[in-house]
Amino acid sequence: MKALKRIGAGGLIAYLLLCTAAFFMQRQLLYFPPNIYVTPEAVNLPHMQEVQFTIDGTATTSWWAAPQDNTKAVIMFFHGNGSAVFSNYDIFADLTAQGYGLLSVGYPGYPQKDSHVSESTGKPTQTALINAALRNYDYVTAQGIEPGRIVFFGTSLGSGVASQLAAIHNPRLLILDAPFNSTLDMAKKRMPFLPVNLLMKDKFESDKALKDLDVPLIWIHGTADRIVPITQGQKLYDGY
Repeated sequence: MKALKRIGAGGLIAYLLLCTAAFFMQRQLLYFPPNIYVTPEAVNLPHMQEVQFTIDGTATTSWWAAPQDNTKAVIMFFHGNGSAVFSNYDIFADLTAQGYGLLSVGYPGYPQKDSHVSESTGKPTQTALINAALRNYDYVTAQGIEPGRIVFFGTSLGSGVASQLAAIHNPRLLILDAPFNSTLDMAKKRMPFLPVNLLMKDKFESDKALKDLDVPLIWIHGTADRIVPITQGQKLYDGY
């Protein structure tokens, strides 16, 4: 009997240690900022301008290209958790070549602080990313762009940022590439043995953000996506 109690106590301690580790390491498991930075010129986009923002003492760098004229939409692009402001330069090239304006939104801590761009500081959190998105939105409207011309394009983690921003400022169009229902939902699927509802800090609940939202939506998802399963995107789309 005593042996069973010791085994039970040992198991409980091990479980609590696992919960503790998951709680303190969760953001390291969600955010993977690159440790390099490249300029627009380095990826053959000399027409894009680096724009620095300071938000709550945190500095970020975004890339901006004005629209060809006042009839073209402006796309705010939100990158994934392992990417950075420069990562989707091929998409930027295609969109700006067609005359669209584009703002690639920089996140706090992306790239890492020890990268070649000293202006990237802070640590990524849901609050920090949403605050950066709001500041970047204000920048676009300050350029004389009407809200009715602004499109949000979010890929992977960026879909969560775009969805949260859409709940505050309705875009002309919302494009979600490989979106998830919520990072909370994904964590439940991957770690069903942990009380993720209690442990998780950055839940990115896109389903709640998009509830009752009345804007056009384009959903893009690969059927063989191993990072964000298409079932996550389908669940979000079905609930829209």
